[in-house]
Amino acid sequence: MAKRFSLYTYGCQMNKYDSETISGYLEQEGYQPSEEAGDSDLVIVNTCSIREKAEDKVYSQIGRLNKLKKKNPNMKIAVCGCFANRAGEEIAKRAKSVDLIFGTQNIAKLPELLEKMEEGTVVDTEAMVPDFTSLEPMNRENGKSCWVSIARGCDNFCTFCVVPYTRGPEWSKPSHLIVEEVEKAVEEGFVEVTLLGQNVNSYGLKDNSELSFGGLLGKINKIDGLQRIRFTTSHPQNCDLEMIESMAANDKVCEHLHLPFQSGSNNILEKMERGYTSEEYLEKISLFYDKIPGGVLTSDVIVGFPGETDKDFEETLDLVRQSSFEGIYSFKYSPRPGTPAYGMDCLVDEKVIDERFEELANVQKEITKENHDKLLGSVQEVLIDKKLEKKKNLLDCASCCSGAVNSEEEFVSYVGRNRGSQRVVFLSKENNLKIGQTVNVKILRSGVQNVQGFYPEHEVEMELVK
Repeated sequence: MAKRFSLYTYGCQMNKYDSETISGYLEQEGYQPSEEAGDSDLVIVNTCSIREKAEDKVYSQIGRLNKLKKKNPNMKIAVCGCFANRAGEEIAKRAKSVDLIFGTQNIAKLPELLEKMEEGTVVDTEAMVPDFTSLEPMNRENGKSCWVSIARGCDNFCTFCVVPYTRGPEWSKPSHLIVEEVEKAVEEGFVEVTLLGQNVNSYGLKDNSELSFGGLLGKINKIDGLQRIRFTTSHPQNCDLEMIESMAANDKVCEHLHLPFQSGSNNILEKMERGYTSEEYLEKISLFYDKIPGGVLTSDVIVGFPGETDKDFEETLDLVRQSSFEGIYSFKYSPRPGTPAYGMDCLVDEKVIDERFEELANVQKEITKENHDKLLGSVQEVLIDKKLEKKKNLLDCASCCSGAVNSEEEFVSYVGRNRGSQRVVFLSKENNLKIGQTVNVKILRSGVQNVQGFYPEHEVEMELVK
């Protein structure tokens, strides 16, 4: 009888990609996935270490699994990921029920580690050079969009970030392997790929024989059957003319750029050691908007970094207003042990951080709504993610039709994303549209969370609703 495994994943897309790789190795070793942890022979917790709350969740999860293990003594518990890298020995001492702890760079050793685990608790978080001689096994989630890692690690030691310490130095995966992996994903039915890396646009900079990131985009753009190319995350230091021109020249590359700015204050940016000023950041996004008409920009920002004054925060708000972001991922500063910022004084009062966080969110909501209002009346190419069971927020939209719609019951509701990664909900009389199918949707209503419309765009004439 085949052994069964369950896998819990916390954190970012990179962690989810790692989990798909871990799942691939496990199935190669004869394990089968199980929906119930209590019935599993092996339960793996893939951890994140970006914020303290993420680490707290790991211990809570281990506590729950420990109760299941008492009922099923044959169950093995493994912990991996960034938190395992940072605190492997600590986890082993604190959580005696854990049988295996391995780091982000040790996934390829999983078959070997599983054998050692049978003899006793194993902790293996030692850094190692990635083996880029062949593709790793992958067990991707169902759907039409997938992730492909193009690099590992990070060489940018921002003072707030644990990634260089948990994922090691930056290594670019050979471009021929990346192309091979994307081709294989397309053969499996995926039509959209998101290229992953801590700083994707520094791809190849340490290897003169490799392509640049812009050159890599061009290479992947030639793959037959692939419809869309996305990537995350980019670093402002390496966002240059070649990269943006490559985005503009290659038709499968979506017009969406995620470019974290972290703070609008040059004082704070210097303390973060980000390597650019707010003025330089604005120049780069101006180039993006100039070269890519209709381009959509998203970003990351940290609120309450040590020493952040009211003036520093106002400069962040000013940058947000100037940048016309579609959306931002806002984070309250979280001190991480082992980072240079961990020992900084002048910590910002939590109440002040909460107030700034809320003000920033309100400013961004207004900008997002303005951006969505600009889409009214346009036709957007939408890649369908799923069919909705309920026709969310569209009843009023349907009722304002000029006599073309007798009842909303005539329609089926779908959701997907346009090339700018903006969420689109739409109605259609066609009830057999497929996940992964691309359709042209007429946008007739805007909101903060999404825009809404109809397909086919020529079937219904409606008033535009803001």
